[in-house]
Amino acid sequence: MPAFKSERWKKLKSDWYVLLIALVLSFFIWALYDMSLGYDTFVQYSVGVSSSLAGYDEKSVSNELLVMQGKGDGYYVLLRKLRRNKIEKIEIEVDPSLFHPVEGVPGQFMVWTEDIEMEVAQALSDKFEPAYFDTKQLTFDFASKSFRTVPIDVKSNISCRSQYMLTSEIKVMPDSVRIYGLTEDIGHIEAVQTKFLSLSNVDRSGSGSVELEPIRGVRLETKRVNYSFTVARYVERTAVVDIKVANAPRGRELLVLPGKATVVYRTTFAGSNENYMPEVTVDYNDYVASRSGKVIPRLVNAGKELISYDISPVPVECIMTD
Repeated sequence: MPAFKSERWKKLKSDWYVLLIALVLSFFIWALYDMSLGYDTFVQYSVGVSSSLAGYDEKSVSNELLVMQGKGDGYYVLLRKLRRNKIEKIEIEVDPSLFHPVEGVPGQFMVWTEDIEMEVAQALSDKFEPAYFDTKQLTFDFASKSFRTVPIDVKSNISCRSQYMLTSEIKVMPDSVRIYGLTEDIGHIEAVQTKFLSLSNVDRSGSGSVELEPIRGVRLETKRVNYSFTVARYVERTAVVDIKVANAPRGRELLVLPGKATVVYRTTFAGSNENYMPEVTVDYNDYVASRSGKVIPRLVNAGKELISYDISPVPVECIMTD
């Protein structure tokens, strides 16, 4: 074969390879574009719900399939056709007020699909855009659960800035929570704890919300509670005063050892009164009830401005004298 024909043949083969590759790439790009377009289709899903129905388990799965019409891209439509015999499940959270008891069937509740359209759309937002619900209602069977109400225990460490202090305990609202579960699981639970609340260098009253610690196998009626606390600037003073005796009958006297007490007291900055003098007493009736003769002295003139105080020594020894 002449040389010029051989070269021409090689060039022709090369052009064909380039054309073939171009056709393949064009088809691939067209396929990607076509698959990204929206197509009308219908789908069906099993629906799993989470809810906080009083006295019932938190989760259930629909007894019926949810059939919908809408748009999905080519990938989604193709995948659904390939998995035609496989029913997938979507999980949604439903407000308990949307459930309606089914008359004559204990533990069974019905929900209108039009009431959960938003939740379903969010669950399928990256796959499918529902346009019409062929299924008008779904029913769910919820297993009944035992329940009891227990207090909420706040776990916290709040440290205040110098010259500031907490003037009340941390309060939570609500201060108790209903728990659901098997009788043997919830019978020993005396309180539900919050997650650890840590604040430092606090110089003002505050509030917020904190999560409750989950308990395995137990459902909590609420997962978060609100908390609040009050903080005030204080003034601290010290006074040494005589310990007096109160309620001693006529002819009876108590000798208190030692006869003086040191009182360290704190008042709000606004309510500070330099003329205030603590009064400390021991009660004769406390002495009579005591076996050891030792009595804890009390501050009897603590006003509203007084935040806290400490008395030392505690206790004191009392001796009866005629």
